[in-house]
Amino acid sequence: MLVIRLRRVGKKNKPTYRIVVAEHSFPVDGKFTADLGFYNPHTKAVGLKKEEVVNWMNKGAQPSNTVARILEKEKVKHGSVVVIKKKKQPKKAIEPKEPKATQNPASEDTGETVPATEPTTEVVEDTPASEDSSDTQA
Repeated sequence: MLVIRLRRVGKKNKPTYRIVVAEHSFPVDGKFTADLGFYNPHTKAVGLKKEEVVNWMNKGAQPSNTVARILEKEKVKHGSVVVIKKKKQPKKAIEPKEPKATQNPASEDTGETVPATEPTTEVVEDTPASEDSSDTQA
């Protein structure tokens, strides 16, 4: 499948892009079929060969989402120019943290909250293992 996508060119930290037609499985900076124009994100300058772009889309080439936005701004009309708009999620408000209620580990099973000031004690009875214990020999 052919795609119309951006190919990065330019200096380090100063990118400019070529708008090219390439096979979708080829790497972004790899071999391409046709050069259709350029895009400079710093100056927002766009140069397109509009007739060739429409010709490639008639042959079945699909523009990437970024290229579709550029084509929409340049008023290139075609059925395959579909811009997918992502919904921006609102920033979450930072809420002040409230101290959590303390719970005893023993009360977590029942779901009841026990004040941290009351210690819980369990009564464990020691039972001799047998009546012939060493306690009677002394």
